[in-house]
Amino acid sequence: MTQRTEVVFAKRALLLLSLLLLDFVAYLLVVGPIRFERSQDVLYERAREELAAVEMPTGGAIEPGRPVAVLEVPGLGLTQVVVEGTSGALLADAPGHLRTTPLPGQPGVSVLMGRSVSFGRAFGRITELREGDEIVATTGQGRFTYRVDRVRRAGDPVPAPPAKGDGRLVLATAEGEAQWGLPLGADRAVYLDATLLDEPAAAGSGRTTALGVEEGVLKGDSSALVSLVLWAQVLLASVGLATWAALRWGRWETWLVGAPAVLATSWQVCHHAAVVLLPNLT
Repeated sequence: MTQRTEVVFAKRALLLLSLLLLDFVAYLLVVGPIRFERSQDVLYERAREELAAVEMPTGGAIEPGRPVAVLEVPGLGLTQVVVEGTSGALLADAPGHLRTTPLPGQPGVSVLMGRSVSFGRAFGRITELREGDEIVATTGQGRFTYRVDRVRRAGDPVPAPPAKGDGRLVLATAEGEAQWGLPLGADRAVYLDATLLDEPAAAGSGRTTALGVEEGVLKGDSSALVSLVLWAQVLLASVGLATWAALRWGRWETWLVGAPAVLATSWQVCHHAAVVLLPNLT
């Protein structure tokens, strides 16, 4: 390989890397939020149907990803469907309920987790809430109102467990500084505590007592790694086919046919890369 060939190869490699990074940022800031809103629309229809039929789960072993509550925060104009589970893949579509805690409206401390800057930033504004603000959770057991107590961070005193028969809601997300002008530096956990004002519903039995590593606070989701590798292979194959087609059909014909396929495939790669690389609360 001549020196000139090496320079050309290096330039093309850098150009390809730059395009991939630009595509990743565009996915996080534009496509990811659109995907999140679409997922919320689908989940809301399912939650509404299950609430009407009294089929929303209230205990036992609940399938990860299944709607368990509709969360409303009037002070933020926020309405979100909450699903069971807190892995990065699940939090890309909705706030999640920590599976080892009671469901909202039940006695004890119910923990909900949501992203702060990516995939619709479901909990990105919860630190704006003030003492006395209300949060409403609708579950298969009814509608429950919570009063916000405070926002706390690492080092702040942790509230004592609620008295027997009382309920508390904890919303968990992340915060941090911007990096390279982008809101991707959310790497510190922040929590909001709220007290249940209504009579709690009975807690269901048979709840799980174990969590996967990816369900903890600020954890990446390595379960998406296999999908990332497979989609990366599909992307490489798509680029290869587009290159071959450009030689056989012509540049513009290939652009019209191949560009949408390559772009859609690259977004799948970006999605799974974000799930693997970004902490679940970011």
